[in-house]
Amino acid sequence: MKFRLLALLILIGFAACTNNKTEEAPEVITQKETVSDWARPAAKGTMSGAYLRYTNTLNTTDTLLSVSSDVAMMTQVHESYTTEDGLAGMREKKDASVAPGEELVLERGGLHVMLMRLNQDLVEGDSVKVTLTFKEAGRIDFNVPILSSN
Repeated sequence: MKFRLLALLILIGFAACTNNKTEEAPEVITQKETVSDWARPAAKGTMSGAYLRYTNTLNTTDTLLSVSSDVAMMTQVHESYTTEDGLAGMREKKDASVAPGEELVLERGGLHVMLMRLNQDLVEGDSVKVTLTFKEAGRIDFNVPILSSN
């Protein structure tokens, strides 16, 4: 009896392994790959970075004039740079242009939003509102999730 049960289990296992049906495993997509708009957690009184993507749907080049958020006393667009001596730094970028159909990417290591002198703690799982103001498109609000790393 044990032999028959073992033989039956082996036969079922073999049939499952030789199934001609070709199914691909579903692609695993992590939050890191899917979230392009996000901000770093930070304590009240400190600073944080926010990262966004905006596509210009207008038929003309548009210019980012300012950025704002109620969670910070000061909000600016910064650009990262490296000096001739190899030192890294950041500086305010007063405006940025985006051509029709193009994407303005505000990301780590490039242009990004600095939220300075925070009015509140930014806690992972919460979100903040960040407003980009463009010359042509006007104000565009983003609801940005707070993530510890992305």
